[in-house]
Amino acid sequence: MESRPPTPTCRFISSLGGTRHCQDPPSRLGFCAFHFEAFLGGEILPSGQISERVDDQHRRRALNYHGVFAEAEDGTADVPQR
Repeated sequence: MESRPPTPTCRFISSLGGTRHCQDPPSRLGFCAFHFEAFLGGEILPSGQISERVDDQHRRRALNYHGVFAEAEDGTADVPQR
């Protein structure tokens, strides 16, 4: 059986455990369009993490959950978190 190469994803790293990436396709500089706009606004660091300067919790959640999938309760499937 042939394995397919991994699909490229946005380089944003969610703070939900530090290993979850946004699953949207990369647009510019490796970020999806949503996270690229946040990067331009200084809300996301070049490393792909949320800047500590973002103190609005609603905005932090929007950045954190955009394109990130969480495990279903039974651990068998991913459930979109948008």
